[in-house]
Amino acid sequence: MYKEGLGSDESTFNVATGAAREPLSVDAIKSWLVSEVSELLSVDARTVSVYESLGDYGLSSMTGVILSGNIEEWLGIKLDPAVAWDYPTIESLATYLVDEVKSQTLAAAI
Repeated sequence: MYKEGLGSDESTFNVATGAAREPLSVDAIKSWLVSEVSELLSVDARTVSVYESLGDYGLSSMTGVILSGNIEEWLGIKLDPAVAWDYPTIESLATYLVDEVKSQTLAAAI
């Protein structure tokens, strides 16, 4: 459900080159993360709170690494595999990712 609705938000990000054409919003990342967490952890997306710890939904070290890899692929950035533990809620993770996309995009442009 959320992945299908992200078409317009994803169009602001060039996945092939890893370059943002315009800033990717925290809300777009949160929506994608809700969908991804729902799928990875087999929970109903409607029950996922962006303020609840991902561990409360059953995130394990293995699924955390998978989530990190999926984020890297989607955003075209490099992440520490433990990023979901460093930013344990969807809210905190999305905020971090917006900054990280900007940072890595700027670094690649230099």
